[in-house]
Amino acid sequence: MQEHILGITRKNIETLISGRFGSKSAPARANRLFEGLYGRGAVYAWPPQFPPEAHQASLEMIRESHDFTLPMRVSRSENSAMDGSSKLVMTLGDGREIETVLIPERGRLTQCLSTQVGCAQGCRFCQTGRMGLLRSLTAAEIVGQVIAAELWRREQSGVVSEYPRINNLVFMGMGEPLDNLDELLSAIDILTDTQGLQFSHNKITVSSVGLLPQLRRLLAESKACLALSLHSPFDAERSKVMPVNKAHPLAEVIEVLRENAESYGRSYMIQYTMLKNVNDSTAHAEALATLLKGLKVKINLIPLNEHEGAAFRRPELARIWSFRDVLKSCGHVVTVRLSKGRDIAAACGQLIKKTTP
Repeated sequence: MQEHILGITRKNIETLISGRFGSKSAPARANRLFEGLYGRGAVYAWPPQFPPEAHQASLEMIRESHDFTLPMRVSRSENSAMDGSSKLVMTLGDGREIETVLIPERGRLTQCLSTQVGCAQGCRFCQTGRMGLLRSLTAAEIVGQVIAAELWRREQSGVVSEYPRINNLVFMGMGEPLDNLDELLSAIDILTDTQGLQFSHNKITVSSVGLLPQLRRLLAESKACLALSLHSPFDAERSKVMPVNKAHPLAEVIEVLRENAESYGRSYMIQYTMLKNVNDSTAHAEALATLLKGLKVKINLIPLNEHEGAAFRRPELARIWSFRDVLKSCGHVVTVRLSKGRDIAAACGQLIKKTTP
């Protein structure tokens, strides 16, 4: 089975060219091919249109050894009447389906990416977790979501078509990104390449429940932003709603953040899904503030996005504001995310696909 062209980095291409034609001209030739693949910051066509100055022998070698078909297709879509978000269902080569979401915001268009078909973590408030893990995506399938979404949106007439390009990526879709770390890191390398799609590392956020030692490796090897899914400041309670806490206790995860705070150099995002009468009390807010004391963080409160079969409910807004105010009074930066795309089941924790080949 051929390796897919979207799964290899520019350095990979340079190595292939160097092995066949020598190293002297390999960097320049690799640059030209990479630019042809990704349009230097904007995907203009697929199959890619390579410039005339691309070295033809190198191009033919890459064509013969790699798959150039898009690794997925947009099989259907739903558009939110509330906020202009679009949920795209993408069918992979093996017939399985994933979901990705385009979210229009002031000044930017964000894409919420999936890294797995399903998820193994089983967080009790998340619909994706009910699927279990069917398989992980390849780097080509991760990058392919961006390209397929970009090509799709340019043919639309809705809100998402009005932006120059997708310019913000969040790995908050289906799956636990750190469960698929090798492919994730390769995909980020490709997405941020200055000769390719040119995404800024500051515009890429990786959400995780806090797997160790993968979290240490992500912080050491990537400049992407981190969003930690925390959801309770108490170990016993967190273990009930997030089974991962039994293997990777909260104190150990927070210690990794403290150890890497200086090299990370910016605020960590802390995601806190609010569950009515479970984790939304003043005592929870005070304990959360204490747990994060001394860390540079931005706390993102997310009222539960309810879905069919959910065992929890979202708190009343007054309780959410009260929770926020406790955290702010302790000196923390806090936002409340009233998630977009809820009317089309495209908000956090609502993505699920049961299709099997």
